[in-house]
Amino acid sequence: MAQRFLSLLSVFSLCSVLVAAPARQDEETSTQLKNVEVLEKSAEVGAKVLATVDIRPTASLKGQDSFRFENSAQLGYAFSPVFQVVYHQDFWMNLYNSQLAGGADGLGLIAQDGYFDWFRDRVFQSQDKSLTLSYEGRLYVPTFSSRREAGMITAVRNYLILGKKINDVVSVTLVEAPIVHAYSQSAHNGKANPLVENRVTLEVAFNLTSKLNFSLPLAWSATKMRRAPGTTSSDAVQNFVWINPELSYAVDSNYALGVGYYDTTSLIKSDFSAFQVGEGLEDGVVQCFLRASL
Repeated sequence: MAQRFLSLLSVFSLCSVLVAAPARQDEETSTQLKNVEVLEKSAEVGAKVLATVDIRPTASLKGQDSFRFENSAQLGYAFSPVFQVVYHQDFWMNLYNSQLAGGADGLGLIAQDGYFDWFRDRVFQSQDKSLTLSYEGRLYVPTFSSRREAGMITAVRNYLILGKKINDVVSVTLVEAPIVHAYSQSAHNGKANPLVENRVTLEVAFNLTSKLNFSLPLAWSATKMRRAPGTTSSDAVQNFVWINPELSYAVDSNYALGVGYYDTTSLIKSDFSAFQVGEGLEDGVVQCFLRASL
């Protein structure tokens, strides 16, 4: 186990030394996507100590944000085969002209969201094991400078994860996630801060082979903003719809490779007045990734 953990650290170090500390952080992206299935799969691992590093070179389709790394790492402990607690940290690094990760003036490491995560797999399981209900909770810490400057104290998320195995190839997952946002102020820089949010995700996954998997999540977020007279979005409900398809290949039980995509502009207008699928899909990013775990 120690040798594997050193290998994880060496992968992380190799990417980190490519860049220096950033000078500033611009506006955060419209949405930050999380893959709750990473925790579901790691819950099946027999190891007590859990460690994962996810390296994601990312390029914008429009080119205005150019090239960056969207990486993450998590470390935790499996108390049982169905319950574990981890700390997860996202961090981005600019490679070329990425305003979301330091820009041309700062080729550095920027901490994005960080959170403590507790996961209980298979709270309920049908007799034939084709239907399962799992739970995931997250407590966010203000490691992302833009949100910290806006007054973020924390955010609490509770995920109810309902999974249905259709057959050996197809499975469907429905995720419901109510979220509470805690801020020390109602607005920042003329923009209202979020109060509460609800996220619903429907994912269809295909096990193409024993090692090759394709997943297609469709997600909808509805966020109630705080009342802050004179600011944009005061007391409004903002809607955001996105997709995040991924194709992954399990090299072995510790390493996986893949490609993915997500849109940074919603597929529907914030007030639900019209679809903007073409614009949304065009304004997205493509990624390849290497995931290494104990």
